Amino acid sequence: MTISRPRACGLAVLIACMACAAPAVADEPADELSAADAGSVLDTAEATVAPAEAPAGAEPATDATIALHDLAIVYPELGGADRGRADSLLARPTDGGSDPQGDGYPLAAPIASAESPHFCVFWVNAPGFQDAPDLTDLNGVADGDGTPDYVESLLQIAEYSYSVEVAPGKMGWKPPKPDKTGCGTDPSARTDIYLKQLGNRGLFGYETVDPGQGRTRSEYAYLVLDNDYSQAEYGYDDPAIPASVTLAHEFNHVLQMNYDTFQDVWFLEATATWSEEQVYPGVNDYLGYVNSFAKFPGEPITSTYNPSDDRSLRIYGDAVWNHWLDTGGGGYGSDVIRQAWELSDTTKPADFALSAYDAAIKKAGGKSFSREFVPFTAATAEWRAGTGNFPDHASYPDVAREGSLGKGGSKRFDLDHTAYRLLDIHPGGGAKLKLRVKVDPGVRAGLALVARDGDALSGSVTQKVAYLSKGGKGSVTLSDPGRFERITAVVVNADDREGGFAFGDWVYSKDNASFTARLTG
Repeated sequence: MTISRPRACGLAVLIACMACAAPAVADEPADELSAADAGSVLDTAEATVAPAEAPAGAEPATDATIALHDLAIVYPELGGADRGRADSLLARPTDGGSDPQGDGYPLAAPIASAESPHFCVFWVNAPGFQDAPDLTDLNGVADGDGTPDYVESLLQIAEYSYSVEVAPGKMGWKPPKPDKTGCGTDPSARTDIYLKQLGNRGLFGYETVDPGQGRTRSEYAYLVLDNDYSQAEYGYDDPAIPASVTLAHEFNHVLQMNYDTFQDVWFLEATATWSEEQVYPGVNDYLGYVNSFAKFPGEPITSTYNPSDDRSLRIYGDAVWNHWLDTGGGGYGSDVIRQAWELSDTTKPADFALSAYDAAIKKAGGKSFSREFVPFTAATAEWRAGTGNFPDHASYPDVAREGSLGKGGSKRFDLDHTAYRLLDIHPGGGAKLKLRVKVDPGVRAGLALVARDGDALSGSVTQKVAYLSKGGKGSVTLSDPGRFERITAVVVNADDREGGFAFGDWVYSKDNASFTARLTG
């Protein structure tokens, strides 16, 4: 059973999945950031995650991830009582003191820890506390360590995730940035994990950075995971299933923070959700988010927040883009995703996800982001067919069609960057079909006719795809259309350029582009 809700982000406890699209304060020199600016960020964060503590009149942000990330950035400029308020919002469960988010361990609770080569787990080590895990230690006689079986199982899961995600594992990412706390003889060698009761808050787990690291791209972080993943709260018969994919997902965020804390939040989530399949390909928990992508092809893949419907989950569904680059038509392998993170701070502008992808695709031998994005959108028109472009493709939902087009007909519509539209085609008679598209000059765009011969899962797929590097007019032609079970027109705004940063997000240069699609014989 998959629970379709985010593992992190947007809930009151988080810096998790933290980096919003390079907040404006992140690029300001410290001497240009006023105390009033920093105090305003603090007020916003408090109103977002702990409204009972916030000053009168403070307005919450639309997303707690963004609010707390900005707070971590301005933390060095806060002092006195304001520094104390920030500390209480950003504290680890073991830090004690004021805890307006309800995220700390009870002061009276005994805390224990256990270590593995790369992780340290902390837990409440006494029954009767809400945060305590199952303290059963059935193998205690054999190993004599007194560590609960649940903690030992999490350490095993964590080490397996590490073996796949970190070099020289399958994914080859560099290790986490060492922190200054933990357990064992060398605390900096281990990523810390704190066990908390999270299921009653609708949360699987989260990753967060520590405050006080300044405005730096590379930061250390830690994890908070649920204390039991009980069936009553999560719906899984085996708690190891949600524990496994959650740890793989959130640990990938820890690795991301060593590359670029300022990166776009959709890039963080698309990557972490994709990483679940790299570590645990048999679990397929990510499929619960694919529908949020399939329902809204007209939404840019960079969109991060829409509280009115499940578009807010689309950043997780964006993992299908990474799957395409990895094993699909892109076929670049998993290294291309890591390379996008490695190149993240070298692009112009830095910390801009679409530029990071563009640089990684070019380094891997491809042409550009926009040239890769056009065939990706075409592939989604029949992605359930056995083409091998996407893992678990037979379980994917159909991507939504938005209207239809018959021979002699035309449609005009607007598309923002990285948004696309699928149209059902009614071919009528004739030996061929031609799709003609006109778009505003200067817009990187694409068009395709995608035809399926056979059933939805095992049929063969024919694609006719064109790329418009400078906008204008283009066309594709399909012969003998009557032999196909389904034909789809694809029209895409593949432009990846930005024109600055404002109001907490990038300003994209080619939004609201006008398209006209015509179908002729």
